[in-house]
Amino acid sequence: MAINDEFERVLGPYKSVKHQFVYQDGYPLREDRLVYLVYTKDKIEMFVDVDTQPIFAKNPSDKTLFSKYKEAKDNLQREVYLKSSQPIITDTMRKKNSIGRSFAKYLLDVDKSIIEIDTGLVGSSDVYTYVSLQWEISGIKENVQKKNTESLEVAEEEMEGMRYYLDPLEFYIGEETLESKKQTLLERLLHNPHTYGHQSDASNVGSALGLSGTHTMPDGSVMPGATHQQYLNSLRRNNQITTSSGTSIPTRNLRRNSGY
Repeated sequence: MAINDEFERVLGPYKSVKHQFVYQDGYPLREDRLVYLVYTKDKIEMFVDVDTQPIFAKNPSDKTLFSKYKEAKDNLQREVYLKSSQPIITDTMRKKNSIGRSFAKYLLDVDKSIIEIDTGLVGSSDVYTYVSLQWEISGIKENVQKKNTESLEVAEEEMEGMRYYLDPLEFYIGEETLESKKQTLLERLLHNPHTYGHQSDASNVGSALGLSGTHTMPDGSVMPGATHQQYLNSLRRNNQITTSSGTSIPTRNLRRNSGY
């Protein structure tokens, strides 16, 4: 079994100095032997030889900063481990355009993995480093992407790996514009009886077809174009209608289900 499989974190190897380490029975470790500083999953720090046998530093100055910190923090336990948590976006949060997000990195993790945590847990454990940022989730797509990319760049200065940890458009949902509404209406024309319950809907479709005005049918529904004939003529003038997304709708198909 590799030494890395037995411990949570392994530093080294280092070469021992004469009279630097002894075994538990007091027998000295020879000079120029390989030595590792390891951390167990129970937060125990120790030196071991190549056979993972514990060895002990004779000189107190050989203690590491973590060892000194642990002596001052006798109550350090595994329950300080933080769990990964991702925000659930609500309509209320989306109306505010942005949310706060926080991330942590476990100091003793060999891979230095980043996890997202609940913002309220920032600073709750001394064996993690933290970084927080403001994350845009609504607005103009280009602006959202730019702001979030900049936030990741700033976070990178405090926590390595943040620059590429997130998609700048994570949680973003594009806003429906007037043009996209027209596009949606046009793309529905293939299976549409060509009448609408509201004048604004018919007007949007008419505008996309190059028509102005609307006309009301006997049943009270509204159609694009100032007259019924004007609408039919606009369909005959073109073999197809192309929406802004590039979708082509044959006008012969538009008439097929129109009922005229």
